[in-house]
Formats: sequence, C-alpha cells, structure tokens
Amino acid sequence: MDLSNIFKDLTLLEVKETLSQIRPYVIKTPVIRSYHLEKLIGKEVYLKLEFLQPTRSFKVRGACSKALSLDKKELSYGLVTASGGNHGLGVCYAGKELNTPVVVFLPLKTAKEKVKKIEQWRGKTILHGDAWDEANQKAQEYAQDERLTYIHPFDDIAVVRGQGTIALELLEQNPYLDAIIASVGGGGLISGLGVVARQMKPEIRIWGVETVGCDAVTQSFRKGYPVKLPAITSIADTLGAKQTTEGTLARIRAVVNDMQTVTDEEALEALLLMLEHEKILIEPATSCSIAALLHDKFDLSGIKKICIILCGANVSLRQLKEWKVL
Repeated sequence: MDLSNIFKDLTLLEVKETLSQIRPYVIKTPVIRSYHLEKLIGKEVYLKLEFLQPTRSFKVRGACSKALSLDKKELSYGLVTASGGNHGLGVCYAGKELNTPVVVFLPLKTAKEKVKKIEQWRGKTILHGDAWDEANQKAQEYAQDERLTYIHPFDDIAVVRGQGTIALELLEQNPYLDAIIASVGGGGLISGLGVVARQMKPEIRIWGVETVGCDAVTQSFRKGYPVKLPAITSIADTLGAKQTTEGTLARIRAVVNDMQTVTDEEALEALLLMLEHEKILIEPATSCSIAALLHDKFDLSGIKKICIILCGANVSLRQLKEWKVL
C-alpha cells in the first residue's frame, strides 16, 4: 500500500517539532516491564505509563499540540470541545497553561467525578445528549454561536500529531518492540501513534482494542467504511464515540494490523489484575487492551516484545463499587 498520502501530514519531522513544542507541558512517560503479564502470555511485555500525564491521560498531548498551533487571536476567543471526559480534561489543562477559558460539552451520563475534575481544571461544563456524538454536535454549534475555537478530540491533524508523539518517545525508549497495543475510542491515538511508528519501524505491528458496545471503529475497520452505533452500551465511556470519521478510518486502515473487542467483564478482570499485581489502577477503556492479550485476541507468532499503551486512569472508587469489583 502507498502510504505517502497518509504520512504527508504526519511526517517524523513534523511530529518531532510537535514534541518539542509540547514538551514544557507534557512529561516523557516511563516504560516499565510487566513480569506478571509475561508469565501469562509468554512474551516480553512493556507498559507505557501515559496515565501519569498531568490529567491522568494521554489526551494532554493532542490538546496542547492543537492549542499551541493556534494564533493569539484564535486562542484569545477561548476553547470549546466535546468529550467523554479525558479529552475535556486535556483541553482544560492546555487552557489553564495558556491562560484561555475552556467550555467542555459532555454526555448526560458522564460520571460526576469527571465533571468535577473538569471544573477543578477551570473548565465550564455543559451536559448534553446520550453520547459523545450528540454532545459534539452541540459543542460545534456553541463554538460558532459564541465565536470560540473548537477542538475535535480525534479528527484534527494537530491533535493526531500530538498523540503521535507517544510512538516517537516509545520507539526511542525501546526500539526493539515488535508490536504496540492501544485502546481505541474515536481513533486519534491509534492513528497518530500508528502512522509515526510505521514510519520509524515499518514492520512493527499495531493492534487496537475496543469494548463490546463501544466498538464503532472495529466494525468500521472490518467493513471499510464508518459504521454508526445505535447507542453506547459499554462502561468504557471514554471510548464512547458512536462513529469515527472517514479521514481517521483511512489512517487506521492504512497502519493498523488488527482490531479486536473484549467484553466489559473481561476489561474489569484485567483492571483488577493490574491493580493486584502491578499496583496500578487504570480505566476499563485502558485495561481492555490487556484483556485482549490475556484472551488471545491477536496472533503473537513471531512476536517477542509487546508494549501496551496505558492511556488513562480516570476511574473512581465509587465506579469500581458500582461495577461490583471491590
């Protein structure tokens, strides 16, 4: 496949420049080895701890990348976005650092802890719609009416470049990886890191994971066109886009080797396993990637070293009790 068209807006030079721009605002997250997971699957397993970013999610990379690409006038208007929670937190962080106000539209069912966190980061919250898609439509209308600068969580090349900096860091930290696994919501993370990783190491395998009931990208990946879910029924609400976009899907299908799904129950089992053995508490939207490995979702033949992107940790003890895992 000719990937030149896919790579043209995400060249290594551009992503390196983006990393340099956002470096004052994001940390170089560590990569640790998971000896417990290695015992279970028989491969070397590494974990990139993106949940250590300031808002406990990788989303600060894309949010800062986009905010720093704006001119002073655009930035002065203020920012607006729609989110399942983590992207909104990322934009609020960027807004705080760059001294501009932020409005975040969230689905009505958003956990109250996430709403509170966004407000603690000085964001104004507006709840609307059953899922991210409805909140996003309202956010775009609001941005136009109020003359604010709208930031899309995954269908914006500046945001995707920011997410791509993860792969740049990771393959410098461990250039011998054979595969990278990432959870997927709208597709900004996996498309960004996938495009960058495949430029750095063309033979590397890129795998994506969603939960059943929140698997619009997996269905779209298999069918070749954007599939719209009737509703989001998974607890992994930060993966909660009913539909991805054509541009995002094109990048994903160009660089991702496989997409798989796991159940909420499997994601929660993996969450508890990580808490018990690694002493790390992550979201189901992150633990789903571990569950996919544990349930043999991917072909590991020829694979020696795997890295899982642990992308978010915004989960509360109340939610764990509601899910009856504590």
